[in-house]
Amino acid sequence: KQELFHRHKEAQQCCRPHNLPLLRAAQQREMEAVEQRIREEQRMMDEKIVLELDQKVIDQQSTLEKAGVSGFYITTNPQELTLQMNLLELIRKLQQKESESEKAFS
Repeated sequence: KQELFHRHKEAQQCCRPHNLPLLRAAQQREMEAVEQRIREEQRMMDEKIVLELDQKVIDQQSTLEKAGVSGFYITTNPQELTLQMNLLELIRKLQQKESESEKAFS
């Protein structure tokens, strides 16, 4: 985008005054097209990231289900996902407390 801006600036400096309005209008359209393309690419990247995260959640659910951890199974239900997230947080906190207890007795 910055490269385009610099190209536009150079073109305006070399342009004859009577052609300047036409040049600026063309440059404005070009800049808008670039900005639209950037927005579209960002949207596509965001969608790709969300899909990858969704797959990671499914992989985690599957692994925990296979390990026999209660409450874990593959789901996309937001309420069930929240419950699973809370269960994971509880497991993490219990593990931390256990580690602290073991250190205290060592």
